[in-house]
Amino acid sequence: MHILVVNDDGPPSQKCSPYLFPFVKTLEKAGHLVSVVIPNSSRSWIGKAHIIGEPLQATYISPEALVTDSGTSTHRAHDPNDAGTNGLSVPSNQHGRSTPDTSRPWVVVNNGTPAACTQLGIYSLFPDREPIDLVISGPNHGRNASIIYGLASGTVGGALEAATCGKKAIALSFASKEKQPAETIQAASRLSVKLIERLSAHWPGDRVQLYSINVPMRLDVEERPAVYTNMLQNSWSKSSLYQEVDIHTSQPEKASSNNSNNINTNGDINLREGTSSPTKRGGHDDQRVQPPQARYFKWAPELSDIQRSVEASQVGTDTYTVMNGWTSVTPLGANFSHVPGFSGELIL
Repeated sequence: MHILVVNDDGPPSQKCSPYLFPFVKTLEKAGHLVSVVIPNSSRSWIGKAHIIGEPLQATYISPEALVTDSGTSTHRAHDPNDAGTNGLSVPSNQHGRSTPDTSRPWVVVNNGTPAACTQLGIYSLFPDREPIDLVISGPNHGRNASIIYGLASGTVGGALEAATCGKKAIALSFASKEKQPAETIQAASRLSVKLIERLSAHWPGDRVQLYSINVPMRLDVEERPAVYTNMLQNSWSKSSLYQEVDIHTSQPEKASSNNSNNINTNGDINLREGTSSPTKRGGHDDQRVQPPQARYFKWAPELSDIQRSVEASQVGTDTYTVMNGWTSVTPLGANFSHVPGFSGELIL
């Protein structure tokens, strides 16, 4: 098969993306033609989003150039004036336009998301290769079990994008963020390739548009069952993703810069919804109007309530299955299914 691999963790690194390189090597060892398109940095929690208004720069690269001897990523944003650094180069034709070098089957996309990498990989980046048979998004660094994680996941988002392009798609997650021995990663990769080959060969038509696979990181994972599951239905019970910060005490220079950017030379405060003047003139008196007060929040997920729902999950769910050391395989449709039982006119 010609398999397109995308991810949301970015280039190989011990910290953020330790599973990608060994997994791709295992796919190739099994005889598959593999093309890889990945964002230049982590895009976790981004779902199936595309970043509009920014150009995407796709750089063809030898995969070995992405990894140092210590296994950390060497990739940085590509400087067009420094084409040879770290093995990064975009071949150009006589008109100065980049031309695909498909002898380098890895592509790094600046400003890319998993969904964008999927689109580019299917339609644009490998014209000299046979069409894509299957898209694998992952392996994610950590599990993507339950709808809270599934709907937010860039890994699942990359697979969803492939499904909406009419391709078979699998979101693959290795369910641990802890550092793993090489032998455990290799075992998870071997099992994943066997599962992927089996699912692809017996795809049940339009009934399934993508699978979400969560693999427990255990040395004996190949000896333990892989079972079909449902996604745990959970939800936030409190605001758990962001924490308010006092930007004036934590980042005074940035706060000052932000204020100067928001106030123009006429003293007006520019807002997304419109403008507000700091003075209101009526009659002979000027009435001072307080400008809108900005509040600042940082990304600081507090996941204790989600963890409680995971720990209370029932047999048959993806979370229960992977937490108990079995591999979870969840068949999914790429849609927001309507709820049956509603029809006719709404009387107001």
